[in-house]
Amino acid sequence: MAPSQSALLAAAIAANRFGLGARPDDLPAIAEDPRGWLKSQLTPETELPAPLQALPSTLEDQLAFLRWLGKLRREGRAADVDIENQRPGGGTGGAGMEGEGFSVERSFAAEFGPRLIAAAKARFDTAVTTQRPLFERLVHFWSNHFVVSSAKPATVAMPPSFERDVARAHAVGRFEDLLLASTTHPAMLLYLDNVQSVGPNSAFARDPDPKASRNPLQQRPTGLNENLAREILELHTVGVNGGYTQADVTSFAKIITGWGYRAPSLRLVGQAMMPGDLEGRDLFAFDPEKHEPGDHTVMGKTYPEGGFEQGRAVLADLAVHPSTARFIAFKLARHFIADDPPPAVVDRMALSFRETGGDVRAVMTALIESPEAWTAELAKFKRPEEFLVSTFRAGPGPALPGPAVLAIQREMGQQPYYQPGPDGWADTQDRWMGADAVWKRVEWSIATARGLATAARDPASLAAAVLGPLASAETLASIARAESPAQGLAILLASPEFQRR
Repeated sequence: MAPSQSALLAAAIAANRFGLGARPDDLPAIAEDPRGWLKSQLTPETELPAPLQALPSTLEDQLAFLRWLGKLRREGRAADVDIENQRPGGGTGGAGMEGEGFSVERSFAAEFGPRLIAAAKARFDTAVTTQRPLFERLVHFWSNHFVVSSAKPATVAMPPSFERDVARAHAVGRFEDLLLASTTHPAMLLYLDNVQSVGPNSAFARDPDPKASRNPLQQRPTGLNENLAREILELHTVGVNGGYTQADVTSFAKIITGWGYRAPSLRLVGQAMMPGDLEGRDLFAFDPEKHEPGDHTVMGKTYPEGGFEQGRAVLADLAVHPSTARFIAFKLARHFIADDPPPAVVDRMALSFRETGGDVRAVMTALIESPEAWTAELAKFKRPEEFLVSTFRAGPGPALPGPAVLAIQREMGQQPYYQPGPDGWADTQDRWMGADAVWKRVEWSIATARGLATAARDPASLAAAVLGPLASAETLASIARAESPAQGLAILLASPEFQRR
């Protein structure tokens, strides 16, 4: 028996709004129980997706920049790297194409370009082929909430393993576990400079270790650094309006002094690390010599001196703070439903967060059960990656090669693993709906349709299969009037219903 129109509509919403786009044969199966289909995906992953299994280990990613830096030193070119700001070609600006600085930048691109292409391709293929698109969307969400970006050269290779160790490993678990995994991961500690932070009254500050400033494999301690503490409060937990002060930032920064990672030895730099050798959870290290002693107060609560456990206690309290519940609920509702999400949905999700101590599965269940999440209005404009993934989930055709995955998303303004700052990619349409950005999508839709049209089914049938009742009569009529299958497919890809979710 064919599913009803209302069931097909719910299926289309489930696949496109909550998932990553429908495949041609998805909707009838999802229509049997759209909410149940989504809830069934709120379980931890039992096996790493095949495209991701060949990616390097966390330690291998950590060592990559150090190996490249060592290579430059052996070649006598290390002076052209701005070590403190971790930029290749620190003094070259960007004016010329000649000279040693440019050769360093070319060396950087040659070393890390293939790694980033392989990681982008693995992420894209996983999203296109997954049978659990809601889970995969949550992985992407958390990877953009707890940001480590390749835009900083010292962490250029680390975002893929950070995403695997943190966002993927804890996507549907407890928020406290997500927060702790993120904060103790070597990629985050490097990206937000906590490895350089030293307590003003610590043993290290009183008697610095001269070897630490000479070790080429470690960043030089520079005093108290507040970057990680500030971003945990502002971006990861309670939010900018969550009730903290600058004094709380400074106090929290002192609490997490000494939080770093196991310094890699020169011996390891010359070895190939295989997946599973050492992952992020194995690399964290607490250095009591750099830790600021004493009791410290954060957001009205005093935490007694206690080394690493002092900082862990702060994270545990922040993870279940009412402001955190509200902040996370709002961000999830905004991501899935609308740029301005219904307040009633945010209230339900925040309540679930508070009642369950930050259980992501329970919070997402509250979202799925909210009737406001199932309206036919397509309020979210797809970001470039979402658009690209949904296109290749909808249209059977040749696999997209790795260099094209990276190049297309870079051209559209969302290069994989390359967020411009710790606040991640924007999740509202004003960032993505500029005239130039939309025109690039239209151009890409036309070019892609030419390549996929021979492999895809009839464009009108494909529109009905992947959009169901979401496809408007106007769009279906435009596709029917198309002069060729390629033109019909281009109209589908550029249509408002396909550009939104």
